Amino acid sequence: MRVTRPFGQTLLLSGFIALLLSTLLPWWASHHSLQQQVDKVNNHLAYIVEAPSSSLSLFNIAALSRGRPLESQNQAWWFGQVAANHQYTVDKTPVFYQLDIETATRQWVQISLPLILLTLLIFTFLYRSWRKVQYKQDSYFQTLLHSPEQAKPNSQSPIEQGIVAFHRHHHDQLDNLQQQLERAEQQSYQDSLTGLGNRFAFRRDLNLILDDENQLATATLMMVRASALQEINTEQGFQAGDQYLQDMVALIRKTIQSEVGATAYRVGGSEFAVLTKGQCEPLAKQLGTLLNQELHHYQHIHHLSCAAYMGFTQILPGQAAEQVLIRADLALAQAQGGEPNTWSMVLKQNKNENMGESQWRQRLQTMLTDNRILLQVQPVKVYKQEMLGYNEIYTRFPNEDGGVYQAGTVFAMLQRLNMSMLFEQKIIEMILAQIHSHALPQQRWAINLTPASLQQSSFLIWLERILMRDRDIASKLVFELDEQVLQHQLVAAKRLLAMIRRSGARFAVSQFGHGYGSFRLLKDIKPDYVKLDGLLVRQIQEDGTTLQFIRMIVDLSQRLGCFVIAEGVETEQQKDLLESMHIDGVQGYLIAKPCDMSHFKGLVM
Repeated sequence: MRVTRPFGQTLLLSGFIALLLSTLLPWWASHHSLQQQVDKVNNHLAYIVEAPSSSLSLFNIAALSRGRPLESQNQAWWFGQVAANHQYTVDKTPVFYQLDIETATRQWVQISLPLILLTLLIFTFLYRSWRKVQYKQDSYFQTLLHSPEQAKPNSQSPIEQGIVAFHRHHHDQLDNLQQQLERAEQQSYQDSLTGLGNRFAFRRDLNLILDDENQLATATLMMVRASALQEINTEQGFQAGDQYLQDMVALIRKTIQSEVGATAYRVGGSEFAVLTKGQCEPLAKQLGTLLNQELHHYQHIHHLSCAAYMGFTQILPGQAAEQVLIRADLALAQAQGGEPNTWSMVLKQNKNENMGESQWRQRLQTMLTDNRILLQVQPVKVYKQEMLGYNEIYTRFPNEDGGVYQAGTVFAMLQRLNMSMLFEQKIIEMILAQIHSHALPQQRWAINLTPASLQQSSFLIWLERILMRDRDIASKLVFELDEQVLQHQLVAAKRLLAMIRRSGARFAVSQFGHGYGSFRLLKDIKPDYVKLDGLLVRQIQEDGTTLQFIRMIVDLSQRLGCFVIAEGVETEQQKDLLESMHIDGVQGYLIAKPCDMSHFKGLVM
């Protein structure tokens, strides 16, 4: 392919050639004139030699010599040999002459200088004009490079067309790259299994809420932990586990569909988050209740011990993201410490709760290693001679400031950190050691079991082995579980109840009386003790329906051979009403406050 020389270079080259011609052509004319003069002199040299010296100027001869050479000199080297000394022979006599070159030189200069000046003027003008046009063109092209929309319509300039085409191609490439970046960003912020935003999208949106300049704006964070994932993966395979997670997503979306702007995320393997605008307390009650019902249904049809747990906390602009997440995690942990599929809410936290998982794990491990667990006893006043003394044992956990951690928080974090079984074993071992040291043969000791105990087959095996080792001590023990926990884990509860009865221990349902479903549970498991919910006891003086409901519970329980104990008795009026129903025992601050188990000597009235 032939390369075309740029116009600017061609113009400069043309100017150089014109300057060269302006110099050479007059020189050539002068040189040619001198050459003609040489020929003329040579033709007339015989006459010139005989002519007088005054005639030499007619032949333009500057110097002439006969027989003796002229001094060798070349005064006009630019004319070369024609301006040098010439030799010619006339009648055997050598003749030497030299032409006068001043006229030729003057003629050359007089012609070439104007031509050179004219050429310089012409090509300078042409070059400046070209540079001006080129500058305008370059400026136009520069403008096109930045603003291709300013291109002239129907332009035939190949450069202009090339720039516009380049811009179009570049714009198409940018659009393509932008689409790829958007897809990549969407993928980087999206969970591949569920299609929800991932933890990066969650942290981005959470930070946007926390950085909101409107300090009055409020939002709610709901965390959902799909607690059955590991169980399903182990028993049914990972494909079933993935389906379970997708089912949880469907339930979450169904629950939040009425909340405008609510967004769900998958922030971990089995954890989901929902961000929505609004106050936490009403949203937690509304969403928690709805999702709780959906989870109970899902648990029932899939035969699970629990489907999921929920935790709620408030988000306010200016808060630290880590503190919001700690509260949400604590709410989740508290929910896991209660009945299946339940929810919990944490709006603020004290200094002890303001700790991350690693700090909690370290402190709980220290409690376990150093036996920093306090055992307290609250006795029951019994009314029937055939009923042995009943003493409920509570656990307290001292902190570094001389106070105690909230028991609910500790059990929640134990569940969160998978340390529940270790602590339950330690607490039961400490209780058994204390019972051995007490000389109170006519007493029974009630131990509260956490919901996690029903989900740990290894714990049930360990407990049965401990109880079978000392049947005498086992006969003095009563294991308590809340009614709501039993309602939703009935199969596991029956397995626990069978093991307890094989070992000779007793079983109690605490916080009993949540509704008419309680009677079905009473018929199914027939516990040794029924402990009325303290909320029913507090309402006994205010609500006649509650009074009749308690009468029904007492009557049916005693017909089935169960002892009925009322919890939370705080007034004489409550105590008198319960006694009038021929209840078997009462418990509460009116009877006795919890005291250190190591100093307990029995109920003193």
